[in-house]
Amino acid sequence: MPLTSTTLKNDLISVYKSMSDGDNKVFSQKISAAVKKFAESGDIATADKGGVSAGAFVGAGKGKITLDDSICEKIIYAACNAMDGMKSGGNNYLAAEMASGIHAMVSAGEVKTDVNGMVTPPSSSPVPLSGKATGKMTGVPLPMQTAFTATFNSMDAMKSGGDEYKATQVSIAVDAYLKAAAVNTNGSGALSGSAGTGAMT
Repeated sequence: MPLTSTTLKNDLISVYKSMSDGDNKVFSQKISAAVKKFAESGDIATADKGGVSAGAFVGAGKGKITLDDSICEKIIYAACNAMDGMKSGGNNYLAAEMASGIHAMVSAGEVKTDVNGMVTPPSSSPVPLSGKATGKMTGVPLPMQTAFTATFNSMDAMKSGGDEYKATQVSIAVDAYLKAAAVNTNGSGALSGSAGTGAMT
């Protein structure tokens, strides 16, 4: 189904409220798992075309991305450990590393789509053709990092409501990052030679 930032917000609030012991490992695992779950719930749509063995193909793909949350977890965990020895700049550092972790996880993910369309053979009328495509999703992490930095620094002056505020702002930033990312796929089998471009919704 289409992404809704409120879904991630609610999961993040649960993570923040459960972190009473300040365990860096548990925190990094839960944050990474929540973002993975959210991203994998998004729908990917592509416009596909190209020259395949049967002729000129035009179609559309629908699919999902599969992520490995251990990629994000390792980066956030290392950042949390480094912050324990920092006297200043911790907010900015965590914001940068958290954005980096999410970006690395998404960039390494695999997009898979089911593609349906029409192929026009030489000197013949178009006929239906379906198949599979795989690819990658490429986002720009800087806006997400900027939003994280502003959020973490704003919390320093807050006396209450910090968990909900942080969850809201982080979820909005992640949602925007994912929806702005570019998806590129390549067809396989009967669709070898076709390429898809699209986005997550």
